[in-house]
Amino acid sequence: MVWAEVIGPLAALDRVGWLAADRVAEELGISRRQVYLLVKRWRAGEGLVSDLLPGVSAGGRGGERLSSEVEVVVRRVLRTRYLARQRRSVAVICREIAHECRAKGLRPPSRSAVQRRIARLDQVKSTAAREGRDAARARRSAGGTTPPVAGLLERVQIDHTPADVIVVDERHRLPIGRPYVTAAIDEVTKCVPGLVITLEVPSATSVGLCLAHMVIDKRPWLERLGVEAVWPMSGKPLELYVDNAAEFKSEALRRGCEQHGIRVGYRPPGAPHYGGVVERLVGTMMRLLHELPGTTFSNPRERGDYDSDAKAVLTLAELQQWMALAAACYHANRMTGWTGAPLRGCGRTRPPSRDPRGR
Repeated sequence: MVWAEVIGPLAALDRVGWLAADRVAEELGISRRQVYLLVKRWRAGEGLVSDLLPGVSAGGRGGERLSSEVEVVVRRVLRTRYLARQRRSVAVICREIAHECRAKGLRPPSRSAVQRRIARLDQVKSTAAREGRDAARARRSAGGTTPPVAGLLERVQIDHTPADVIVVDERHRLPIGRPYVTAAIDEVTKCVPGLVITLEVPSATSVGLCLAHMVIDKRPWLERLGVEAVWPMSGKPLELYVDNAAEFKSEALRRGCEQHGIRVGYRPPGAPHYGGVVERLVGTMMRLLHELPGTTFSNPRERGDYDSDAKAVLTLAELQQWMALAAACYHANRMTGWTGAPLRGCGRTRPPSRDPRGR
């Protein structure tokens, strides 16, 4: 019996290291955990070959527990056929597994059993194997690629983006373009201490305005906007974590941060997933803007024949009101799984001025 010939010598060792366990796991087509389980069973049975035979089981919850021989087939097909750039479908993988099982006289697993084992694969490695490294970046969390932080405002990520909505001027209510959003988010609490919306192209001034908004008490600002909401986050960050854009490397920003004892850290070039925390925040905000009249959506295909300029009705000030209320709702509902539902119960704003074009 091949398994006994491999597991026996391994179990005779005083200590089974993970390198030796991995070699055996690769040879048998099983996981490292299963190797240690077989070693334990071998030692408990004092070296009986029968101790390596799979036990009879009702299948556990859902009745989908597979025999060790079928597990070997499933793992091998997933490793050699599913994790490949040809990107074979689940249906194709199930057919190949069934074909190999029948050739060995084994009962093929159900489709749901195969799907559950695919779901257990490391999603980053799986995406990299099937779609390439660039596609896998979106699945990497920033927490796994940057040094860990534990304190409030210990590190704050900040970034800019064009807003996915057209704003109008206050006098004639005619479209004047897309504003820019500069947002800051604390890595530990995932709260938003600073948010700025301007019509100016991102610059050191935008970063400075966002830093100023970060440290101030938000109550007077909310009152000026006419927003009845709570936004208690404020304070000076210990470090800003930013990309390599020119505005983040300006002399003005460097000197200003030095005067206030704020460190500036930069993402490695070509690694956008290092700023995943702020990227997810920006993505959430843009999805919310898609609910507003005059949205540009994320791309021309999604926009279709929707006329963003003709539908635009919000001024820059009214957009600031809406974004302030959205941020307050985000803070109030973050721990309850809020995903962008209508903004109810978080505060109020004065109604926007009437559109003279009757829209």
